[in-house]
Amino acid sequence: MPQENVEIIRRAYEAANRDDVDSAVADFAPDCEYVPSGKFPTDEVYRGPQGFKRFIAWLTDAFDEVRLDTHELVASDDKVFVHQTNSGRGKMSGAEASWEVWLVWTLKEGKIVRGQAFTTREHALEDAGLKE
Repeated sequence: MPQENVEIIRRAYEAANRDDVDSAVADFAPDCEYVPSGKFPTDEVYRGPQGFKRFIAWLTDAFDEVRLDTHELVASDDKVFVHQTNSGRGKMSGAEASWEVWLVWTLKEGKIVRGQAFTTREHALEDAGLKE
């Protein structure tokens, strides 16, 4: 099951990077929630696949050429730890931007039920039940 969870998460990232948001959220549970890291100008918890689509829309409204590049996907029971770099070009400034984020995705019965972003690797690993 842990490797299947990694594949579900990998598939979502691949779809997001193809700008196929519907496929990116295909494995989200109806009552899933996504909690951003706090680096964004919102503290909203995004609920359901439509909520996550709103979060992605916020990114694509602010940036052109948005990329979510994963460097590491590690399964731990019902969780998948992800180290990723987000990047894009600011629509207003034209400046290139990139930032690292660490996420923990929780899955239940093949569906994504929660995503939590972290500003540090250590906090994400701890949440996922992993150690360096």
